Amino acid sequence: MGLLMFRQRFRPVRGFLKRALRMEKGPTIEELLQLAEAIFDYGLTIQAHEKWSAFPPPYIIIEVPELALQFTKTPQAIKDTLLLLRAMGRAEPLDRREHWKLKLADAPTSSKDERAA
Repeated sequence: MGLLMFRQRFRPVRGFLKRALRMEKGPTIEELLQLAEAIFDYGLTIQAHEKWSAFPPPYIIIEVPELALQFTKTPQAIKDTLLLLRAMGRAEPLDRREHWKLKLADAPTSSKDERAA
């Protein structure tokens, strides 16, 4: 009975240690910046390929699960990157369902805009 009680008592600690040993180090700042640039470029691509009745809006709506699949990253890595974009003034959360507004306003959207800049 002593061994059984010992195992039951330390089962939560054992599980925690197993999880901690398997945990990978999170992305570096450089990796987050590269992913932020890729997400921003993805937003520009979406904006360029949509059919707009007038001028394209200065932002697009993106979803964390969609971006995680698109970039084969974890949802947490995408959220961390969106928080970085938020700190840069480029993104803001819309709701608790993982929708974000990606601001593209001051980014050139056509060659005409690039020549004017």
